[in-house]
Amino acid sequence: MSGTKIIAIVAGALLAIFLLLNFVFTETLEYYEAVWDNTVPAYVSFRDRYPEGKYINETNKRKSLLEDDYFAQKRKKDDLRAYEEFLHAFPADKYTAEATRLRDSLLQIQSDIEKYGNNSLSNGEFPYQAFFGENAKSNKKFNTDVVVVAPVAFDMIAVIKENDENGKVVAHAYVAADSTYTFNIDNGKYQMFFYIGNGWNPNKQMEDGVLGGFVRNETYSKDDPVSLANEVITYRLSMRQRKNSYKSSSRFEVFHRK
Repeated sequence: MSGTKIIAIVAGALLAIFLLLNFVFTETLEYYEAVWDNTVPAYVSFRDRYPEGKYINETNKRKSLLEDDYFAQKRKKDDLRAYEEFLHAFPADKYTAEATRLRDSLLQIQSDIEKYGNNSLSNGEFPYQAFFGENAKSNKKFNTDVVVVAPVAFDMIAVIKENDENGKVVAHAYVAADSTYTFNIDNGKYQMFFYIGNGWNPNKQMEDGVLGGFVRNETYSKDDPVSLANEVITYRLSMRQRKNSYKSSSRFEVFHRK
């Protein structure tokens, strides 16, 4: 073997040793940098760079100690990017199932907006008749008209409930944006509820098996109970709730059937 070949072999071996040592020392240095930083992103970055490195077990242990706070941070942000980042960091850990559920829920909402975002019903339809029954119609000499005006750019469901321990739904109607609907009901004591939004999804699950709901800009509100007797009362809704006296409500209050 010539001297040139021997020199080449030795040089190659020395280069390999140098690269190996450099890799080992670099891994160690980066591991301690991650430990010094002590954040989930730092440990994830190190794990992704050295998935089978000698510090991988210790890295995962240290990362797991931070899982509770990290999940709380992502839950507070509550968007797709946050949950994707969490699932990349913790693909099989304590909060993985919950993060997956929340991510999938947001994906479903996104899909519903794309499909139903511009969907609307006609003014005066009764989308919950199968659940609430037919609207009560006054058959007495003494009755009241309840006039409901929807916001300019938002559709609405108006719901009238008896103001007693049963809270039975007396009537409801879909009121299209900037439109009016009039209920004619017997005199009595009632409470009004309003469900406002855009994009009607007929298959959206609400409370107690009720189907149908908005996919964008949802708000729930209510008025105080009122006693009605031979009068016309008007409810004019606006998304600028500070301009009226209506109170915040919830999906449960609007749709729960006792």
